[in-house]
Amino acid sequence: MENTALEGLLGYIAGHQLKDGDALPPERKLAEDLGVSRRELRAVLASLEASGRVWRGVGRGTYLGARPLKFGPTLRGLRAGTSPADIAEMRLLFEPALAELAATKASWDDLLELEKCARKNAAAKNDEEWQQWDHRFHLLIGQATRNPALIALMEVINGMRVKPDVREKTVAQETRQYFAQQHQAIVNAMKARDGETAARCMREHLLSVQGRASARVGGLSDQQV
Repeated sequence: MENTALEGLLGYIAGHQLKDGDALPPERKLAEDLGVSRRELRAVLASLEASGRVWRGVGRGTYLGARPLKFGPTLRGLRAGTSPADIAEMRLLFEPALAELAATKASWDDLLELEKCARKNAAAKNDEEWQQWDHRFHLLIGQATRNPALIALMEVINGMRVKPDVREKTVAQETRQYFAQQHQAIVNAMKARDGETAARCMREHLLSVQGRASARVGGLSDQQV
């Protein structure tokens, strides 16, 4: 049902010619217009928010595009001028430590939601679907730390990753399946409260993503890697 709600919402956005910065209708009205439940709509909006395609403010509504940065000119410049290699290097330093901390702090609900993301990634039939659940997976690990500063940094990283020249595209189903298995390995380590293994699995995953991206830059598709 989530895929139906997603298709309906994307069609609504296209049909009303909405663009980044435009507000979506209130949830109740939007769910009625789309013919879906509010629960289904909220799940889709959460996925789109994790991938940086919408943002929601308490008491302010839901808006298209990435959340406006409130960290001053330094981080605004970071988002504008950072290269894919810079982001890959930053993620290698940051996300394994994030996974290690999250392994000790994640609630059972966090772990179930991460496992759901890993399943959705494994079932993704195209890159667009993969990206939605991949971004949500990595953001959820940040949220599982219960550390507002770390969560804010992870939101910035996710926001930078949605840029067209930065996105780690997955063309081959085999690639998506492989990355999904790595996601599940991270979740398994977190469920065992094994922070060291969670960090190692996250590092291996990011190195795999970086390796595929480098191979594409060198002229190979992920079908050939």
